[in-house]
Amino acid sequence: MTVEFLINLVVQILGTGAVFFLAYRSFQKRRIQLGNEPTLPEYFVRRSIYWIGIASYCTLMAVLYGLLTWLWLPLAPLVTLIVKNLRSGELVNLLNSLDGSTIMPLIAVGLFLFFIAWESKFNPLLVLRDSIHDAFAIPTKAVEVYNALITSRLSAVDDGLKAQINNRLLVPSVDPGDFEKSSATVEYKWAHNCLLFDQIQNYANQSSFRRLFSEPSLKWGEICISYNAMSEKVVVWKKAEPHYTKTVNLIKELDHLTGLLCRLLASLVVFGSASENEIWANVKQLGGNVHETRLKHTYKYILQFTAAIALGVMLGREISVSLHNAFLFPDKPLAHFSYTTLRWIAYAIPMWVLPIALVFISRTLAFRHQREQSDRSYGFYMTMMIVGFIVSTTVSTYVLELTFYHRESFDFLESFIQHMRWGILPALVCGFVAYRMDTPVSESEALGKLITDAALRFLGWGSVAVIIMLYATDDLIIQKTNLRFTLVVTAFFVIGLLGASARFKTARLDD
Repeated sequence: MTVEFLINLVVQILGTGAVFFLAYRSFQKRRIQLGNEPTLPEYFVRRSIYWIGIASYCTLMAVLYGLLTWLWLPLAPLVTLIVKNLRSGELVNLLNSLDGSTIMPLIAVGLFLFFIAWESKFNPLLVLRDSIHDAFAIPTKAVEVYNALITSRLSAVDDGLKAQINNRLLVPSVDPGDFEKSSATVEYKWAHNCLLFDQIQNYANQSSFRRLFSEPSLKWGEICISYNAMSEKVVVWKKAEPHYTKTVNLIKELDHLTGLLCRLLASLVVFGSASENEIWANVKQLGGNVHETRLKHTYKYILQFTAAIALGVMLGREISVSLHNAFLFPDKPLAHFSYTTLRWIAYAIPMWVLPIALVFISRTLAFRHQREQSDRSYGFYMTMMIVGFIVSTTVSTYVLELTFYHRESFDFLESFIQHMRWGILPALVCGFVAYRMDTPVSESEALGKLITDAALRFLGWGSVAVIIMLYATDDLIIQKTNLRFTLVVTAFFVIGLLGASARFKTARLDD
């Protein structure tokens, strides 16, 4: 074992230690925003799971550091050069001997350590960190709970909880009618704060939540002081003559207190719930706007749409070939079960599944930041139609140019404009899929109604596909009439099956 190897090993160990330290600090440093205040996400999950997340991220960074310094840009040549020149005492020769092969690894190590510690949205390593963080610290769940609590309606609150509030107030300041008033009034906002504070007190009596109440960032002490002071202010305000400026200032203070209460209560609910159903049961008890259109197991729907496309292509082409050979051109028969069917499936899946998958992803991201739940989000549906059109037309451009026209080089913008007609149907389907996601079905829906609705969607969307495909294929030359016929019939089955498959079950809470 040489001196150079030992020194290189020591450098690797020290570097790995630095990576672990920086990665550990970076992981704990990440906070999420609940309202206007950052909140430590480690309080939204059990300590053991959170530490598994820290270990996973630190280990991954250490592995990347090892690959960087041992395989990709090894530090060994630099260590050998330094040791060699130190032995001979030729420090000037050391500087002259430095070149790209010895300097670049050192620069790469420095940049890697810098990126681990650099808190910026442009840092690629933070994307990886945040992904692991979300998997182990579930901060997005806390954001959903916070948004549900901040927009909760007191009219939906359990009557037993309302009765408890006045009994715990030092100064009676809530009337029964306050729960039914407009959410913009002082009376309603104060009743809302009283309800939130009352629920937090239930957690404060349990020792397992003690560390959350002692956490400075959750501001339990400030909440208690502000709450007691606000109780007296509301009593004075109710007895005094109406005053616009005082009312506006009081509403601002109440909104600030509501934000602090919802932050702390969201942390307590997520941290203290054993399952997601329990989380939303607690939120629903508080009048929270429970998101009942949250889809589960979305990958199953992606597989369902993929299977519908493959089945539609096979059925459509084989039926169209049968009709073609029997009635249209019996003297020019087409081959059944040819390689063309598999090729069409390979073309259709990226043209249809990719934009539909983006609809699922976009809806999930939009849902996490949605404050108020609405029955229909037509702006979102239109956006998904535009996204579906762009993505599908882009895929169609590459597929047609490279495989149908066999052009190795082409002007993308010109070809994109030329093939825009192929993006019309995917755009409509993406909008429909997004719409159907907000149209939940009951688990107990009758089989007959299920089949009838699916058949109607199949025929309706199949008819739309025929009309649009006749327009999209009107430029095919006479010699390719058989191609146009098979494309139109295949589109009827593909789009019809996609429309029939657009049926989503949602995770509803039991009443």
